[in-house]
This record gives sequence, C-alpha cells and structure tokens, in this order.
Amino acid sequence: MGSPRQDVTKALSNNTHEKWWKDPGMRRLNFMIVCVITAQMTCGYDEAVVGNFQAMKPWLREFPDIFVSTNYHLTSGTPSNHHPDMSYPDASHIGLITTIIFVGGFIGSFPASPIADLYGRKAAMYIGSIFTLVGTIIQTSAFGYAQFMVGRCLLGVGISFTCVAGPSMVAELAHPRQRGTVLGFFNTFWYVGAIVAAWGSFGSGHLTTSSWSWRIPSLIQGVAPNFLIVMLPFMPESPRFLLAKGREQEARKVLAEFHANGSMDDELVLHEIEEINLALAIENQYREVGWSVLWNTDANRKKMAIAISSFILCLWCGQGVISYYFSPLLTSLNIKSTNQQTGINGGMQIWNFLISILGACLADKIGRRSLWLLSLFSMLSSNIGITVTSALFAKTPNNATAYTAVVFLFLYNAGFNVACNPLAYSYPTEILPYSMRTKGLSVMVAIGQALLIVSQYANPVAIENIGWKYWIFFMGMLILFIAMVWFTYPETKGLTLEELAGLFEEGGMGSAVVGIEKMDGLEIEGVGERDVEKGIVEVGVEKKEKL
Repeated sequence: MGSPRQDVTKALSNNTHEKWWKDPGMRRLNFMIVCVITAQMTCGYDEAVVGNFQAMKPWLREFPDIFVSTNYHLTSGTPSNHHPDMSYPDASHIGLITTIIFVGGFIGSFPASPIADLYGRKAAMYIGSIFTLVGTIIQTSAFGYAQFMVGRCLLGVGISFTCVAGPSMVAELAHPRQRGTVLGFFNTFWYVGAIVAAWGSFGSGHLTTSSWSWRIPSLIQGVAPNFLIVMLPFMPESPRFLLAKGREQEARKVLAEFHANGSMDDELVLHEIEEINLALAIENQYREVGWSVLWNTDANRKKMAIAISSFILCLWCGQGVISYYFSPLLTSLNIKSTNQQTGINGGMQIWNFLISILGACLADKIGRRSLWLLSLFSMLSSNIGITVTSALFAKTPNNATAYTAVVFLFLYNAGFNVACNPLAYSYPTEILPYSMRTKGLSVMVAIGQALLIVSQYANPVAIENIGWKYWIFFMGMLILFIAMVWFTYPETKGLTLEELAGLFEEGGMGSAVVGIEKMDGLEIEGVGERDVEKGIVEVGVEKKEKL
C-alpha cells in the first residue's frame, strides 16, 4: 500500500525541546492526555473484574437465580432440593451478565458522536464519566440480578461515550511528532484497569464469607471516572473542534501553549492552523451531508471499511476468549483454585500491559502495517499451539500439557497486544478525517458492541459444547485477517491528520481533501494560491484556476 512519507512537520521550526520530558509545554500536554486516557481503565477493569466475580462464592450466593440447580448445597457440601448449587454457573446467564455492558455500549454509541461534534470532546467525556460513575454505584450496591444488570448497562453507555470522544480528543491534542505513540497509549490503559481489577480481586477474594469480596472491586471501578470528572475543567478543548466552531484565537492559544510553549507565531503552530482551516473550509462546502459523509464517496467507503474491519479484527482474533473467560479456560485445564486462577490472571494482565506499551512505542518506529502483520502472525502461531495442547489434554489430561497450554495463552496475548491493543482505536482515528471522525468511531463502536454481544454470549456456550475445537474457527479468521491487512491496509506513519484525509482520494496521500469527491468548479473559502503552491491541498491541481 505504499511506503510512509517523510513527516513534513519535522522540517518546520518549533519552540519545543526534542525530548518531550525536558519541555514544559509538552510535559503539561502529555499529563492532560494521560488524564483523558484514564477513561479506558474503566473498560479494562470491568472486563477483567467480571471474570474474577465468577470465582467468588459470595458473589455466586448473591445472585442464586442465575445459576443452575444441581441439588447440591454450596456452603454445607450436602445435597439439597431447596438451594441451587452456585458453583456451577449456567453458561447462558454468564453470557448475559457479560454482554449487557455491550448492550449499553451499543445504545450509547449513537448519541456520543453528535454531542462530541456539537458541544465538544470534553462535554462527551463528561457525560461518559458521569454515566460510568452512576453505573458503578448501582452495580456495587446491587442486592439482586436486575439491579446488577442495570448498573452494568449504564457502565456500557458511559464507556461508549469515552471510546468515541477519547481517541478523537487525544489525536487532536497530541503534538504531531508524538501522535502515533500517545494515541496508541489510549487503549494500553485498558490493562491498567485490568491489572488493578485482577490484583484487587485477588486481595478481596480472601473475604470468603462477605459480599465485600466483590463489592470492593466493583466500587474501585468508580475511581477513574471520578478522577476524570475532577480533571476535565483544567483540560484544553480540541483545537480542531474550536476551529470548526470559529473560535480561532482559542485554538491558536491551545496549540501555542502546548505545541510551542506559548509562542503564538511559531512556524509549526501557524502551519497546523492553516492546514486545519483548509480542511475545514473544504468540509464546510458539504456541511449538510451529515452521517452520509461516511458512505457518500468511494474514498469514504474505503476508510470506513478499514476502520470497521480493524475493529472486527481485534474482536474476532480469538483473544477475547482468553480475556472474558479465563477462569473457565483454566478450570478446563484442571487449574481450579481461586488463588491459582486469580494469581495467574494478575500475572497475565501485567504481561499484557508491558507488551501493549511496547506496541505503542513501536507504532511510530516500524509503522502500523508492520505492527499489524507481526501481531497476526504471532497469534496464528500461538493459536496452533493452543489447539494442539488443548486437544492433547482433552484426550489425556496431565499437568505438563495443561501448563504448556497456559504458556501459549500468554504468547497469544503477546501477539494480540503488540498491535491490536494500541492500534484498535488509534488506527481508525488516524484513517478518519475530522468530518468523519466521531461519526465513524460511533459506528465502529456500535458494530463492535453488537458483535461482542453475539460473540461473548456464544463463547461460553461454544467452550462448553465443542471445547478446544473452537480455536480452529479463530485460526481461519486469523488467516483471513492477514490477507486483509496485507492487501488493503495503508501505512499512516509520517503523515499529519490532515494529510491522512487524502487517503484513497484521487490526489493520493498528502491531500487535505476531507472526505469529499473532487468536483469541477468547487470553490473553497479561505484557500488561496499560496496553499496550492505549497502543496498543502491537491484539489485537482490542474484545475487550479477554479480555486
């Protein structure tokens, strides 16, 4: 799909230190970005803590109506016709508990985009954090199945808002030379939440007779959204959003403060403003297009196809089976004690986090395409290993085979996290131009949530019924994804967000045309001869007299 271009912003003078940690403006900027990224901790925390709940007897006792009766009393260990056996969860109900958060995510994904575009990225982050905090309170205080499910649904609504507005805000605030790395870090904080959940549950799990064994981990889930609500008033708004609303002085001040230590006439800052204004000027010709901007041209359809397919890749590569049902998988391998399971899960989350950090750092060094392919080939190799060892264990159970399978689970996660974690949100955010960004992310999140509802409800049923053969399905998916990335995914390394807007356009990469077809006679306010001569815009250069 072509080699990466040289980043033109590196040739511009910029009032910053080449090492960001020695530059006061970039230190403040990166701290603000970290604050935004903490929103993703809630997502990782939830998906890890629900698996840990399944290993806690007080949680199982709290919701007896969701488990299958096997005429066995949990606490006394004697047969009973009156108390359901909580240690044998019904796969269907476990699927419902897991997927209800995706139902909320699907619902919340649609209003997230118009709110982020009309009222700002900060407003959407506020709303998402409030929903998440309220959902946490309801879930933690639950004394019944219905209340627990309502809390989890509201958590999903909040998470969808932050997943739409968060990556957009990070990409639009980041310094050009750091965008690929810091945007990749957005999803790595998924594992910060997962690590806290795993080890918090490990500690509270020893409260074997108290409901606080699961209420404490649930309550901790509210820390990240509460922190974000406190910090948002001190954060800058996206300069692209400000320019889109005609607030140029505010946008210039934000860019100058965080990209040039307050220098209003900095060459990079002036270039950024000029480039963003140019892109917005082109978009304004089609302001009334609305959501149809996602499919009204061949170029836009290709961008959306890549954005959606990359998210499907991350969801249906097989790693989700490990993330959501690690406890049942370990049980199937004869690793059953609570201490063993929570300890291995805690170690797994730390391993995942370290590999995802590595992947985020590699994004700007080796490029996105190389990272995708490294990830997919690694997962395919691990998938084969898991399939073989699981099949052997099913035939002849023994500890050596079981622990070998666990090693392959760790390797599978390593392959996943080197690219699928950092690029899951960063790559689509780069591919989609401003006019499509939040809308495209909303559709991507909605489709993702819908697929998760299906796959995560089906996963425990599939594991229960076909066991290790389920991995063969994901083996086929990985082969399909390798071909998809190899033949269709473009490289985004070395290009600004506005340059990336020209992907698949007639002028190719480097064009600032933002999601519209080139049309004869197009007049663009605010675009002059100097813009064309500098090569900033390629709207039919041969028709330059029409600009």
